[in-house]
Amino acid sequence: MIAVICLKLALELSIGAYNGAELFFADLDRDGRPEIIAYQGPGVFGARLYSGLPQVKPAFPKSTCLTAFRQDGARLWTWGLPNPADRPYTSHAYESCVAVGDVDNDGNMEVALADGRKVYLFDGLTGRVRAEAEMPEDNFYIVQMLGDRVVVKNGEGGYGQWRYGEPLIALDANLKPVWGPVAIPGAGHHILALKEDDVFLIGYCAVKRSGEIAWTVDSIDRAKLDPAAEHVDYTATFQQASGKLLFAFAGSNRAYLVERSGRTLFVRPGSHPQGCALGRFRDDSEFQAAYYNAPNGPIVLYDKDGNELWQRPSPRRWPLGFPKACEGRVFHRNRPLVSFSVPRAGKPAKDYIIYTDGGWPWGMDGDGNITLEFAPPPNSRQPEYELPARARADDLGYGFATKILDWDGDGINDAVIYDRRYLWVYRPTESMP
Repeated sequence: MIAVICLKLALELSIGAYNGAELFFADLDRDGRPEIIAYQGPGVFGARLYSGLPQVKPAFPKSTCLTAFRQDGARLWTWGLPNPADRPYTSHAYESCVAVGDVDNDGNMEVALADGRKVYLFDGLTGRVRAEAEMPEDNFYIVQMLGDRVVVKNGEGGYGQWRYGEPLIALDANLKPVWGPVAIPGAGHHILALKEDDVFLIGYCAVKRSGEIAWTVDSIDRAKLDPAAEHVDYTATFQQASGKLLFAFAGSNRAYLVERSGRTLFVRPGSHPQGCALGRFRDDSEFQAAYYNAPNGPIVLYDKDGNELWQRPSPRRWPLGFPKACEGRVFHRNRPLVSFSVPRAGKPAKDYIIYTDGGWPWGMDGDGNITLEFAPPPNSRQPEYELPARARADDLGYGFATKILDWDGDGINDAVIYDRRYLWVYRPTESMP
């Protein structure tokens, strides 16, 4: 019999009407524990390319609202008005429409919001608007910060000469243009700030703060790349014991494993690689790479050389009941896989592939068995709403998200699961087999 570990709930938190369609976590007061930033708004559906669609328009949010609060639920600040809590609104914000950093090097954290036509910079502790800038179009919903640069970009269909995921613009600490607009190959939906290398990882490229491309993945032909079909949906990182940093790219039509210089270790075709995770899921090698093919799987695990170890289905589990409102609807989360490390007595930590793309999250081990579960709290039962036809269920608040972070500052990462009503924290305190 395969042993299954069920982690118990450590904390449940709700801030009512101020909760978000997407949550972001950052240590705003630098006390070693993250605050929570809740985003309400349309995300990429705010662009006129999408806002009038029949599956979007009926549930378009009334406002964009950003709220920062502490772990006890105390609100630090709110910008904008929260949307009515008694009805769903459509939102597809990836995990990319908010970024946090000390962009002016004054020792205080700033929060950047990409809101389509406008970009805002807030004081992290007070919410005071420190700067705002007008964008050339209404589709800028992805933002990232590194040093004295704020980069913003489109993540979906482009206007005029710009193709899917284009363009990208760099701003300074006062949100004044520095360079751009430019097209980055495969830019897609995800930007990482690599502080040690002082570069942004955008699509298949490492981009310096100056705008110069430091390297491009060597298996990418920039001249032939189709940005609509070959963009980066998600990027995962893994640091080897040697210090070498690796990147897994879920590249829409292919799965990549790449060194930080851009050298490709392997590339494998997929039906639609939408998510990826790197970790020590098995004990027979230092790491493995997992990729999820949207919208219904499978999850595929490769070794470091790109040899397929197995494929497994990705069932959506609803332990407290499947919402009838979701029948026949697609789920398409921006972060369907994450790696979760759990300590083991006398052994190296064991990593699990956490799946979150509709339904309550669960964890799969390196043999492809679902052996890690999270005890579902009563409040995780989701309410029934009348939804617009053809709209994706997660865009209207159904399903859950999972983020792995150090919630309590003890140096051990926790699993934070959330929807638009509650946040739940699970701590890996049990010894694992």
